[in-house]
Amino acid sequence: MTAEPPQTDDEIKRAVVDRVREVQIPGGDLISEQLLEDITVEDGVVTFVVAFSRLDQAMADRVTDQLHGAGLATQGVEHARIEAVDAEAPETGLPVTGVDSMIAVGSAKGGVGKTTVTVSLARALDAAGLDVAVFDANVHAPDAPDLLDAEGPVQSTPSGSPMPVNADGIEVISIELIAEDGPVAWRGAMVHDVVTDLLGNAVWQNRDVLLVDLPPGIGEAVTTLVQQAPLDGALLVSTPTDEGARATERTGALFDAYEVPTIGVVPNMVATEAEDAASPFEGDGRSLADDIESVDVATESIEPIPFDPSLREPLAIDFDEPSTPGETAIESLAGTVREYLADASGSEAPADAVDLRGLPPAATQQQALAEFGVAGDSPVSMLMRGNPDELIDVVDDRLEFDGRSLARTAVDDLGHEGWLIELELETDADPSKPSKSEPTA
Repeated sequence: MTAEPPQTDDEIKRAVVDRVREVQIPGGDLISEQLLEDITVEDGVVTFVVAFSRLDQAMADRVTDQLHGAGLATQGVEHARIEAVDAEAPETGLPVTGVDSMIAVGSAKGGVGKTTVTVSLARALDAAGLDVAVFDANVHAPDAPDLLDAEGPVQSTPSGSPMPVNADGIEVISIELIAEDGPVAWRGAMVHDVVTDLLGNAVWQNRDVLLVDLPPGIGEAVTTLVQQAPLDGALLVSTPTDEGARATERTGALFDAYEVPTIGVVPNMVATEAEDAASPFEGDGRSLADDIESVDVATESIEPIPFDPSLREPLAIDFDEPSTPGETAIESLAGTVREYLADASGSEAPADAVDLRGLPPAATQQQALAEFGVAGDSPVSMLMRGNPDELIDVVDDRLEFDGRSLARTAVDDLGHEGWLIELELETDADPSKPSKSEPTA
């Protein structure tokens, strides 16, 4: 009695997994060696997500071939697709995936309420309908998890990547959620390594915006993030004091040096007329942005945030209906950030674009040709890293062997997202023209 052929996507996936387990590599198989982050099957298309960073070029090519073969040899699979674990990672020194935009919140001076502003802003953006994440970069005094009521420990994926903790819809990563054995004296290179590992390797889940709560000063953690992370902008937080302005100017100069746009200066804990919210500082903070002359800001004016005890408990605030001056100011700041992100966003890749980012060169070419093979006469959209001219030439040369030719319909630089290329066959190609692979009379 023969086994019933797989019918559903789940059944096909189980059959694919069985075939993949038969593919042997040094040390075992692809699954036991944790080289596959995920396998999905949908409408006859199997997608393998591979940790190529752990493979040399020769092994990467071999694994790509074997996975294509295993997938297509499975009944019910019509097309096999290879993607990289870090496909969404931009070409920076510190790649970050699963996040559309990153905003740093910083100040060289401690005690200005920067973490409170970060957490409150995260809550306000979340209330406005955005998918939000917070990365607590303060390895010496991580406070964001407490304000967000985030509880660890952080779990890991099969390949060892940290999975953010979900705190009422906001994803959070912090050393506080990992170092459960008490304080750790992080120094120099250790700070660099822990920051890059936690932020760069974290599996963020389709976040619209990631807020990075920078520690005070311009030490190792701050310089690492400003130099290497794909930051889309930064907010500078300061109290209405000369000392705060001078410290903020130093941080702003660092952002400018590494071409991180400054969204604006956020005056915090400013004086108000409310008797129950008396600020320990004088002034309403409205001159801070002008006082920090060396910093070019994208937003001319950000509403000052008054000294407001309610902001000490951001989880208790309903930012859909702010009831205090401080809550209203945070809601206004969230609107400013949303407007900035909307203005800064460029072209977006179509949802059906094939993701070639992060694939080794040979795998990129192989997958592109495979996609064009199953698309027929339909256009193919693909995302990739680096200049796409070489890939287009490879595809065009291959198609000419079949008597066809390629029209490049669009090439679009998406910035952090990579390059979007849209390819389509020439519709006026002569079908009687012999292919290069066929002998001519």
